[in-house]
Parts: sequence; C-alpha cells; structure tokens
Amino acid sequence: MHNYQDVHGHFPPAILYGPDGKTPYSWRVALLPYLEEKPLFDRYRLDEPWDSPANRKVLDKMPAV
Repeated sequence: MHNYQDVHGHFPPAILYGPDGKTPYSWRVALLPYLEEKPLFDRYRLDEPWDSPANRKVLDKMPAV
C-alpha cells in the first residue's frame, strides 16, 4: 500500500473507475502491480464489471495479503 502511495501521492481509494469512468474496481486490484502481480493486473479487464466471467478468473487468483 505504501508503494502505491509513493507513486500516486495518496493511498488507493476504496473504489476506482475504469477508462470509461463508470466501471468500478477495487483497491485490491489497483494494488496488484505493487505486489509483484503486474501480469495478474494486466489480465483484469477494467472496462468490464468486477464479476464478469473474465474478471472472476483473475479474482480467483488474488494473492492472500
């Protein structure tokens, strides 16, 4: 979380929005690149709902931190 804060100047908000400005995703997804999980983050589709079939596959592999 502190690595995210160092880069962005603040801790991640509870909810972030994808490129369309409407589709929400969790701070847990936003932290993936800072947990050495960039490939997993890249598989998450920011333009789809969090519970879409593609994103559910990613969420099933979330690291336990």
